[in-house]
Amino acid sequence: MGDAERRARAHFDADAWEEDLARATPAGRQAAEAARKDYERQGVPIAQLRRIAEHGHDRTVLPASIKVYLPPPDGRFGMVFMLKFQPDGRPVLMFLAFGVRHHPRDSRRPTVYQLAHQRLHGQPPRH
Repeated sequence: MGDAERRARAHFDADAWEEDLARATPAGRQAAEAARKDYERQGVPIAQLRRIAEHGHDRTVLPASIKVYLPPPDGRFGMVFMLKFQPDGRPVLMFLAFGVRHHPRDSRRPTVYQLAHQRLHGQPPRH
């Protein structure tokens, strides 16, 4: 099986998912729901996973985190997952957040990275 066919199992937190979809635009909601349906059925394509810098330029701290762009390959939305390992050593991607990857500079709305940071640390990144 080639890399393009390999997939990683994903787990979605229902509360975080509902919270993120509630703030999404119709286009965002459609992209998120289509991706989740595919990911739950077949897993997240490993070829679409991208590393996230542990310390972001926006002061986010996202250790062991991975992102996907939606719709692939470089859509304006993203999902952030944290890489965890099951007791048997198999990896699983734990959903942290869904949202817009980057807003206009003067926007006050949080990016998907800021949402993930807040869920992980219990507070927004300090600016």
